[in-house]
Amino acid sequence: MMRAMWMLAVAVGLTGCYTVDQNRFSTFVAGTVTPGMSMEQALVRMTAEGFYCDAKTAPPAIVCTRSQQRLPLGSCIEQVNLSHAGSGKVLGAVDVAPIKCSRW
Repeated sequence: MMRAMWMLAVAVGLTGCYTVDQNRFSTFVAGTVTPGMSMEQALVRMTAEGFYCDAKTAPPAIVCTRSQQRLPLGSCIEQVNLSHAGSGKVLGAVDVAPIKCSRW
């Protein structure tokens, strides 16, 4: 009985764990921001998704990052670079960087 409860607790704890999936992340970003939208709208969308966008990195691109925890394995950083087009008010290109993970 005790072992079954322990296994259930572990299963429940792992349910919300982050799994590294570069393709899924790229697809998510493509559905969130697209070239041609206003840079302001892109930043609002990224921020709403939990990213910190550092406008001080512009130009040529604004770097947006989000940390994901992989308990007990450490954390991962997701990064998206938003490049300006023309006057800088329009999103020109979206570069999804490889997910980088660290171990504790």
